[in-house]
Amino acid sequence: MMAPFSKFFSWLFLPLFTPIYGLLIVLFIPSRPSSFLLMDSLFHYPYQVKMLYIMLFGVFIVLAPGMSLLVLKMNKSISSLSLENREERATPIAIMTFYCFVLYLFLIFQENGAMVPNIIKSMALGGVLASAIAYILNRSFKVSLHGVGMGALAGFVLMYFMGMELYSLPILLAIFILGGVVLSTRMYLESHNLKEVAIGYGLGFMSQLFCIYFYDLIF
Repeated sequence: MMAPFSKFFSWLFLPLFTPIYGLLIVLFIPSRPSSFLLMDSLFHYPYQVKMLYIMLFGVFIVLAPGMSLLVLKMNKSISSLSLENREERATPIAIMTFYCFVLYLFLIFQENGAMVPNIIKSMALGGVLASAIAYILNRSFKVSLHGVGMGALAGFVLMYFMGMELYSLPILLAIFILGGVVLSTRMYLESHNLKEVAIGYGLGFMSQLFCIYFYDLIF
């Protein structure tokens, strides 16, 4: 019974999907900013703008890397889409880093940064940082990419909610609990050990905290 459950959660919370989940939470869960500017809350952005963000992240973070993985599988550069073999992970992680960077460049080069708040841009930059570090760490051990994804989700939503006067605490708690569940399933499936999931989670979490905090200070 546990094996199908673990596999389901592993696919449901693939690292490619977690940025979309984060966007859906901050865009559609009611929040009120601590500042006097209503538009500091992404919940109050126009629906068309929200869908544009989701589309952009969907193309650059889900569709493009996903298609690249399929091409690698067809060319037999990787033996499995789940990337169980550490030696086969270098190219897919490099591809993910590339697409995160392209997304970040696309966001910052919009005319006058039109309707692109810093937290969205820094979220993409956090993905670049986490992926690049994961690429380096992968040379030594099989860092958990699910851990990176769930950590990034928690870090992004936490940093966003910290700027809000009104936010959903149950949602935030659920994200942390889900992180524990997903990482437990990865260990149950023997895809990773505790060290690999813990470092992956910490990497994703701290990358978002670092980029979001300092992005506002610098820009």
